Amino acid sequence: MTRAEFAKQQHSKGANCAQSIVLAYQDLVPITPKHLFQIAEGFGGGMGQMQETCGLLTGLYMVMGFLFSDGNLEKGQTKLQTYEKIRALHAAFKQELGATHCLELLNGEKPSFKKCENKHAAACKVFEEVLAQNGIAVPQAPDFLK
Repeated sequence: MTRAEFAKQQHSKGANCAQSIVLAYQDLVPITPKHLFQIAEGFGGGMGQMQETCGLLTGLYMVMGFLFSDGNLEKGQTKLQTYEKIRALHAAFKQELGATHCLELLNGEKPSFKKCENKHAAACKVFEEVLAQNGIAVPQAPDFLK
């Protein structure tokens, strides 16, 4: 199973887009799947069902923050570099899918699994390409995918 297939499967079971995508990259971050699920809960449906930024994209922003932040509570020296990587991800996502807002991606319709299910593969592809450009190789078959 690929990460995109796993994300799609999680979404079909009731996870929102943000939850499904963070769970697909759970092995890359130092947080439990349960906590990832909880953190991402409010970001589905384009951020609280407001159809703003796509939940797949906001979920990927979360993972990217974990990967590139130094976690320094005193000074946070990596913030500007992380912002740059987020902007690169945003641009690549928009180029690949044509938009970054849920409302645009769904042509004005309300989000649902049926309308979002074909976007997981593109989101994973874009994310992994941006990570590769930043020297991070994503393992293709972690244990949770088996």
